[in-house]
Amino acid sequence: MSCKLEIINLQKFHRVNKNKIKELVKGVLKAEAADAEINVVLVDNKKIKEMNNAFLGHNYATDVLSFAYEKEEKQENKVTGEIVISVEMAARLARRQERAVDGELALYLTHGLLHLLGYNDKKKADAKKMHQRERVLLTNLGYNVPVPE
Repeated sequence: MSCKLEIINLQKFHRVNKNKIKELVKGVLKAEAADAEINVVLVDNKKIKEMNNAFLGHNYATDVLSFAYEKEEKQENKVTGEIVISVEMAARLARRQERAVDGELALYLTHGLLHLLGYNDKKKADAKKMHQRERVLLTNLGYNVPVPE
């Protein structure tokens, strides 16, 4: 398993532990038997709203966006892309639900990674499968985070 990871922090809502992000990314990739070249971009609600509107036509802030990069030469079990996470949203939701911000960020990051790995949550059955995988991965990696059903 190889992983080229760049973490770009563009927000000031929460001090983020980049080592925890790296460990989580590597743990998910190992469990999924995949290699990756990805960027994780940490932003506020304003920036993620702009991106959600520009790329998906949704004029609201969201928790996480995933963008798969198309490569000329596709390698099996290798993902390339970018995951954009609203740390502001994670911090606010965690505070409101009396949970750790790092756990909420771990959920968003895992969700984004699974999208890059080909999981989809558009249909109810697919979403259930994706959330089950999130639950297993997060539990196995030491996170006690409630995952949507």
